[in-house]
This record gives sequence, C-alpha cells and structure tokens, in this order.
Amino acid sequence: MHLLVILNVIFVSIVCANPVPPELTKCLSTDSKCLKSVTQAMIPKFASGLEIINIKSLDPMGIEKVDASTPNLKLFLSNIKVTGLKDCTAKKIERDAAKKILSVTLLCNADVEGNYDMKGRLLVLPLEGNDKFQVKLNKAIFKVEGKYDVINKDGKAYWDIKSWDHAYKLQEKSSVHFENLFNGNKDLAKAAQDVIESNGNEIIDEVGPPVIKAIVASIVEGVQEFFHAIPAEDLALD
Repeated sequence: MHLLVILNVIFVSIVCANPVPPELTKCLSTDSKCLKSVTQAMIPKFASGLEIINIKSLDPMGIEKVDASTPNLKLFLSNIKVTGLKDCTAKKIERDAAKKILSVTLLCNADVEGNYDMKGRLLVLPLEGNDKFQVKLNKAIFKVEGKYDVINKDGKAYWDIKSWDHAYKLQEKSSVHFENLFNGNKDLAKAAQDVIESNGNEIIDEVGPPVIKAIVASIVEGVQEFFHAIPAEDLALD
C-alpha cells in the first residue's frame, strides 16, 4: 500500500511538472495543415483555462468596462460577459519563422451581455437608456496578427508577443438588444428596437470595435502567458 501511494505521488508530480498540453503538437512553420489542426485542438482547452500555467478561463470571459462612445453617442458598457469562444473554428493559421509573425483567423459565434448607459444618436436614432444589453454574433471572422520575439529565461528560449493588430468581419446578421430604452417608455422603445434589430451589424460596426478590441486583448494576454510558460522548443519544430 505504501509503495502504491509513493508511486502515485511520483506520477502526479511528473504530470503536474509538465505544463505542455498533450494536444500541443509541434509543427513546422510551413506546415499550414498541422498549424490549423493543433490550433483547433487547443481552442477548447485554452478557452477553458490552463490552471497549471495560471491561464484563466476565456469562456466565459469577463470584461469590467468599455467606453464605446462615438462623437454622437455616449455609451458606457460594464460587467461584460462573453461566451462561446470555446467553439471557435480555426480557419487559417500562418507563422513566418524568419520574420517572427503569427497570424490567426478564427470563425466564431459569440454571445455578449452586460450593462449599458447610453445617450445620444446611434445610426440615425436618438437613444437613451440604462439597463442590460445582449449581442449575438453569428459567424464572425476574427483575424489577429502578432509580432513576437524570443526571450531567454532559466536557460531556455520563450516566445514573447511584442505587438499585435486585429480585424473582424460579420458574415451573417448579428442581433443587438437594449433593455429599458427611454427609461421604460414602451412605445418609443419598441420603435427604436425594431430599427436596432434590423441593423445589428451596422450598430456593431459603429460602437462594437472597442468591445471587440477588449475581447481580443484578453485572448492575446492569455496567449502571452502561454508563450511565457511553454519553452519555444515545445511549441514548434523551427
């Protein structure tokens, strides 16, 4: 019995000491099929969080607040929750080993909800209200391109993201809903909501970029933690 306990402790210690997920297959930078496959395998694992290397869950993702105001509209969002990222599909993954550039294109459906405080003009609508909001993104394409460098730590090389940029495209109609528009005036709220529901993508294009940037920033932060925890030799073949 004592021997079994000792062996179990040794086994657990070995497993816990190895932060490399079994889904992480090393690929050549030129092997796009391998890169896409390993990214797809890692998405649900990564989105659920990797406690062994202190990566928090990204699905659900929490964002404290975002200022989504425009010149014609004051719009403040808070207590934001994003769900659905674990089901994203890897569409195209590219890595230029020489230039140290990593490009990731994902297809995602996502739900975003939280609280809003709004007053001003959105599209052609004069709007005001303060309550909850819900957004549903359907088949949205997200592309993130990052430049990385190599840093040395404890005698090993690790990737380090130096800068990144992103773009998005809404391929299908998205839905947007604001509760308690016009402080409960049902007639004004219904007329406004009818226009909002017919123009979900246009509204997201007008006020959504700061929210999308905040979502992408949280993902990049998680990837950076991942890169700092896994040696480069365990991430790629070149």
